[in-house]
Amino acid sequence: MATPRRSFLGRLAALLAVGGTPATLAAATADAAEAGRWPDETWLELIANREHRIIIETGVISDALALRRGLNFLDVLNQDYQVPDGRAGLAIGVHSPALAFVLNDAMWAKYELGRRWGVNGPQGAPATANPWKTGAPFSLEALGRRGAVFLACNRALRRISGEFAGPGGNATAVHQELVANLLPEARAVPAMVVALSRAQARGIPYMAVA
Repeated sequence: MATPRRSFLGRLAALLAVGGTPATLAAATADAAEAGRWPDETWLELIANREHRIIIETGVISDALALRRGLNFLDVLNQDYQVPDGRAGLAIGVHSPALAFVLNDAMWAKYELGRRWGVNGPQGAPATANPWKTGAPFSLEALGRRGAVFLACNRALRRISGEFAGPGGNATAVHQELVANLLPEARAVPAMVVALSRAQARGIPYMAVA
């Protein structure tokens, strides 16, 4: 008896053999995703279906530049092009130290992210809470209210989990903890490089902030 995956691959091969149209190939692909063989890409559908869209990728947290670029994207569309937020799609993907953007205060305090990644509070001491969670117009809360989505690279989360756990520590438990403590505006994606590829395939322009 054929497995669902083999059945899908057989149907896809048949479509290719007879010159299946993009629409029929897309339908077959969507069928595979809906059957649970692909990760959830609700975020991709949301952004791809907006008239004006962009995905910004960063691994750095200095000056919160990626968040500020996202704010500029929305504000300029609003103010100079009279495009409301509902017609704009913004995704910001993070990895490496920029994962700090999307982790909650409990993780900042427990793993000393301010000290670890050089983020200081107003008094100059290492920050013990996420300074980009709320407050500023480029905070995750503010941008999230305007429709922005935030993507955390799961490969990077696994890597830093090993660092946080240390020698002999339980990296798997740390990884589960980090995923559970992402801010509400953020979601984990299998790998940022694949998320970017998927976005490009859907015609979403890409910007890197390094």
